[in-house]
Formats: sequence, structure tokens, C-alpha cells
Amino acid sequence: MELVSRARNMIQTPRSEWPVIAGEPADIGRLYADYVAILAAVPLFAELVRFLAAGLPIGAAIGIAVTGYVMALVNVAIIALVSTKLAPLFGGIDDREAAFKLAAFGYTAAWLGGVFLLLPAIGWLLQLACGIYSMYVYYLGIGELLRVPSERRVGFFAIVLVLTVIIAMIVAIVLGMLTGYSRMSMMMMH
Repeated sequence: MELVSRARNMIQTPRSEWPVIAGEPADIGRLYADYVAILAAVPLFAELVRFLAAGLPIGAAIGIAVTGYVMALVNVAIIALVSTKLAPLFGGIDDREAAFKLAAFGYTAAWLGGVFLLLPAIGWLLQLACGIYSMYVYYLGIGELLRVPSERRVGFFAIVLVLTVIIAMIVAIVLGMLTGYSRMSMMMMH
């Protein structure tokens, strides 16, 4: 897998890219190192620049950006775990590696959209649009990777989304308490 072409294909042609991904062997560690860790850094750097430009002290800006980066890495694991455990309940398969591929590659647009955080005023809106597109891309891969039947995908997707958001919020609160950097309060500032 080559990072740039995979990311481009996930943005431009996700329907045809999911079968390619499904046929590739999965190594969760390599997926994190070669794809997730790199793309998840895009919003990290954009946020860091934005916070510094807003006059936030460098230590606080780094702390908040790094906390967001850690959350991005954790979110991949959360969505993969939730997907793995729920897929059989919806007629799909319990395949941890496939669920990690689905989560990792499904986030592509959201991470690359992190560059829009550099734009004052409308950056968050463009980032949000990229996040919504990422959800759509994830949805497209459900059948190919976890084999959830088409008539049950919407329900599967909705439950995965709700559970993932709840778990991620709990993790963010705990991480904020441990580090002293609350992502929620920083989002309110901008």
C-alpha cells in the first residue's frame, strides 16, 4: 500500500477501493504506523498552528494538539472494536483486522480535511464536511469488509456511530482529566 495513492483513492473512488483493501492482508501495527499515525497528524499540525496564531501559549497549544492526536489514534481502535463486536449481531463477521482497516481507511477524508482548520471562520465547516464524507466512506466499506448484509447496514452504522461517539466522549473526558487539556473547552474558544 502506498500512502498517497491509497488516500487519494479513498477520497475519489472509495467504492472501487474497498474491494482492493478487503483483499489485502492486514497488520494492525503496520496500518497504524504507515497510515493512521501519518494522516492523523494533519489536523494535529493545523490545530497547533491555529492555536499558536490565536495567541495560545505554546505549551498549551502543544498539549491540546497532542491530546487531539492521541484521541484520533484511540478513536480508530474504538470504532474498530465496536464494529468487530457488533457485526455478527447484524449478520456480518467478527474480523478484527477487517474492522481496523474499515476504521483506519474510513477516517481518511476527515484527517486530510484537518488542513482546513488553518482557515479562519470557515475551516471548521469544511472539516465537518470532510468528517461527514468520511462517515459515508466508512458506510460504503461495511459490506465489503465486515459482510453486513445491505438491508442491515444502516442499523449497524447508526449503532456503531452512537456507541463510538459515547465511548470516545468518555475517553476524551478521562484523557482531559489526566492531561489537564480539555478538547471540549478549546473547541468552544473557536
